[in-house]
Parts: sequence; structure tokens; C-alpha cells
Amino acid sequence: MKKFIPNKELDELGEGLVLTQIKKSGMTCLPKCVDIEGIANSLGLNIVYEVFAEEDLDKIGFLADGRTPLKIMRSGRIVPFLFPLGTIVVETSLRRERESGKRRFTIAHEVAHFVIERHHPVAQFQRSFDSERNYDAEELRQQFNLVEAQADKLAASLLMPFFIVETALKDYNNGNKLRIYGDNVLAPADRIKIEKMAAQIGVSFTALLIRLRQFKMLEYHPISEYIESVLLTEVNA
Repeated sequence: MKKFIPNKELDELGEGLVLTQIKKSGMTCLPKCVDIEGIANSLGLNIVYEVFAEEDLDKIGFLADGRTPLKIMRSGRIVPFLFPLGTIVVETSLRRERESGKRRFTIAHEVAHFVIERHHPVAQFQRSFDSERNYDAEELRQQFNLVEAQADKLAASLLMPFFIVETALKDYNNGNKLRIYGDNVLAPADRIKIEKMAAQIGVSFTALLIRLRQFKMLEYHPISEYIESVLLTEVNA
């Protein structure tokens, strides 16, 4: 069965891969946005775009193992197609500019699966389950969730290593922590700053906000402070 990998270990792997790719590319300064396609290519992974035809409409990314066919649309028909080992297949609709954040995260997620498999290889007969043990539905669900959760965490580490987020914070808030009231309330000005940071990094607002929490780049204030200084002030103005 898959092993749990601590978040700090995933962060080190992600940032290490990004920095290694930057060094190999010959760049003389750190970028403000990670070249996730470049990282995929440096690992020997090929990215292609297809129209998915799987029953599960949530499937928008696929890392081919050379054995499992993927249902795609070809000439108006559903075709089970066998992609070569190491092919990342991405849903064509994600090529639209407004889907750039989702596209980048999808690619990063599939790269993460590849990296985790190399980092913590599992014997073939154990890859999904032990055939001599009867797992119940809940155990299988938890195992699947662990694999996907770890791929998501490594994907975030690849797209948002500390130095990338730190640079964006310097660009849009002079490196100061962003204010948050209570646990989830942001002032309009700070929300706009995070939106601009997310656009620069090439990720979604929500993904970046999670990362800002993890890096302790948020300054927490009582919700009453926001209500009194912002909401009530506007009402009384």
C-alpha cells in the first residue's frame, strides 16, 4: 500500500525540483512563475491534449502507464486509446486562457504522481491493493484519498515553492503579511492583492490562500476589528 509522505518532505521535493530545473535551464535569476511544462519535460514526460470521454466527468488529467487505455473523442466517436508510458494527457478545454490556473495545477498534479511513484516506489503487486486481503469500501476510499491528497500537496509545492510566493508578496505587499480577520475574512484591498499575486504565480486564488496560511504569511486580527473599522465606517459615512 502507499506510504504517507510528510508535508515538509513534499515541500522539499517540490522546491528542489523547481530549483534544479531553473539551474539546468541556464536562467540567471529566479522566475516569478514556475515553468511546470518545463519540469514535466525535464522528467521525460510528454504533455498532450485530448477531449476526454470518460464516464467520470471530473477526470481532466491522466498519467499514462502504457497499459491502461483512456477513453477520448476521435472523429466524433469514443475511442479507448493507449498512450505511451509517461504521457500526461490533459483535457483540451483547459487550453483556454481563463483555465490557465486549472491547467497548470492539473499538469502539476500528474507530475506529482510520477515523482511520488519514483520517490516511494511500491512493488507491482501492491500498487493498488493486496490481493490476499479483503479491503472494505472505506479502506479503499481512504487509500485513494491519500494518494490524491499527496499528489495535490506536491503539486502545490511545485507551483508555489516558498521563494515564488515570497517574491509575489514583496511585489504586491512590500513583503508584509496580509491581514485576515477571524479565520476567513479579507478586506477588499487585501483580496485584490492576493488575486494579483495568484495571477503572477499562475494559480487560483484559493490555492494561493492555502499556501499563504502554510507559510504563515497572514496576520490574524479579530473579526470585530474589521466590522468596526470597515463595515460600520462605510455605513456611517
